Amino acid sequence: MKRRLRRLNAQRKAAKKHMEGRLSRRLTVFLIITTVLSVIVILNVVEGRISPLLAGGGFALGVTVGLLAGRMFIIFWHPETEKVVSRLDKVGFIILAFYIALEVGRKWVFGHWLHGATLNAFGLAILTGLLLGRFLSMAIKIRKILVEENKILA
Repeated sequence: MKRRLRRLNAQRKAAKKHMEGRLSRRLTVFLIITTVLSVIVILNVVEGRISPLLAGGGFALGVTVGLLAGRMFIIFWHPETEKVVSRLDKVGFIILAFYIALEVGRKWVFGHWLHGATLNAFGLAILTGLLLGRFLSMAIKIRKILVEENKILA
């Protein structure tokens, strides 16, 4: 177990060394916000504002959309700097516009079935899943690139 933890820590350090600072900060922010929102969603479930099934459904919907939205950023290896970098592609702009429209129209779409505190808690569950999906999508792409460039072990 200790050997595995040491290996994971070494891989994390190697990955951070070969990542653009902006990309690393983006991942950190996604993880922090996802953690805070997860606690808030759990508190909403415990306090009875939303059922666990509905919160889980919103979370699953968010993760699915987040994994698909991971397409917004092209993550690639920059040979000159020897770092993983990212940029927003053209399709990413379309996905971003769709996401903004979904977020703005959230009350209209889900307001037919949910109201008040339940609707707000459901929106938080979706947002939490969305951020986790984006985080996972980016982390998977970064890991794949670093393995391909022999910067970390598979």
